[in-house]
Amino acid sequence: MKIRLLFLLFLTISFSLYTQENNQGIFTILGNDTKHFYVKNGNTVYKKNYNDSFLDTLFFKNPTSLNDIKFVTFKNKPTLVSKGGGMVWQVENDTFKRIDNSFNHKMTNGSAVFVHNDTLMKFGGYGYWSDRNFFTYFSETTSEWEFYPINPTSMLPQGTSKPNFSHTDTNFYFSGGVKHDHKNPVIEIPNNEVWRFNFNNKTWTDLGTANFNYTDINQTVCIGKGRLFKAIYSRNSTQGRSAAIHDYANNELYEIERFNPSFGIDSAFINNDTLYNYRNNKLIGISLEPYLSQELTSKGSLYLDTNALFKNLREFTSIILILLLLIVLYLYSKNRKRPKLTETGFKFNRVHHPLSSNELKVLNLLVYNKRVESKNILNTIYDKQLSSAQNNRIKLETVENLNTKVSNIMGVKNFINSKKSLKDQRMLIYYSNFRSDFIL
Repeated sequence: MKIRLLFLLFLTISFSLYTQENNQGIFTILGNDTKHFYVKNGNTVYKKNYNDSFLDTLFFKNPTSLNDIKFVTFKNKPTLVSKGGGMVWQVENDTFKRIDNSFNHKMTNGSAVFVHNDTLMKFGGYGYWSDRNFFTYFSETTSEWEFYPINPTSMLPQGTSKPNFSHTDTNFYFSGGVKHDHKNPVIEIPNNEVWRFNFNNKTWTDLGTANFNYTDINQTVCIGKGRLFKAIYSRNSTQGRSAAIHDYANNELYEIERFNPSFGIDSAFINNDTLYNYRNNKLIGISLEPYLSQELTSKGSLYLDTNALFKNLREFTSIILILLLLIVLYLYSKNRKRPKLTETGFKFNRVHHPLSSNELKVLNLLVYNKRVESKNILNTIYDKQLSSAQNNRIKLETVENLNTKVSNIMGVKNFINSKKSLKDQRMLIYYSNFRSDFIL
């Protein structure tokens, strides 16, 4: 026990001296396991508590860059995972050792590594001029990475590497990152889509198009509940740096006011609503509470919800179609009630009303012509076997009888009206103000 304490004291002194003689920014926080955090320096990993005291010293005898590995707590053990290959390291005694039967295939560079329900998982990544669009999980049975099956009817996102991501017990969200052109895979294309995967039904959902600048250089850290804390470095140096909250679960984008621009989060981690970083050989913590409440400025929705848009469009289209159908039915019903000439009379309100031969001829003249001269009516019904006086009397009786019948049936005052001709005051002109009611 004494030897162990002396050894730790020696490492602490050595560590302190080393940091004083070298650049103070060489330390990179790997992560935390709730009660502790880890700082890597070369091949050595220091376990410390939140009082910044050394607890243990671990060794990682692998030259892998920190950019290529992800620190997670898996099965209550500090675990290092290769983002690009299949390597997984866990602590055995005082050294990180391989626990996988995989190899450094370099097919998932820039993948999203996370733990879901005590299962080590990966999504996406780039390798051999193509991007992955599926999940894999680390099998404790085979000690290899296996394909994670999903609903065969699900839609699929395009393969993506270096995504910004967050997850809950139910959902995995991602946005940003890069895709590669299918025809020229050396060309990177910024990803402007936002996707959600539901672990319950194992289905992908295209949430829509990002409403933020997804091409900015940024550093991110998950803060739980489907939210991502994001520090943005604009490519335009005059715009400086800002910070934002991407709330995937509630489709909200917030800008953080008065965030300390010197506090880097590329190697930071969250514990108990506090954002920690390690600088100048000291643990620095910033409470996120003010940034998640009064310091937030809403910038609207995080993404354009295409599903909701199409749903609203479908609902709107359905309403329009229903209205059009109702209008058509109304017009059809109304047309069926309108008067219509037949071979023996006319139909009105779906009831047939017979007319005499002369009445039908006169009605046809009035319906198909705006004005009908008296002599035209007389010529139409003229009977050569009768005298002119008799034919003229029959014309007057026919017009009068027709007017009485149609006016009573249609419920109007006078179906037939007359006036003197402007050209010949002795000539009468017959017309109807209701001729347009007839279906021709």
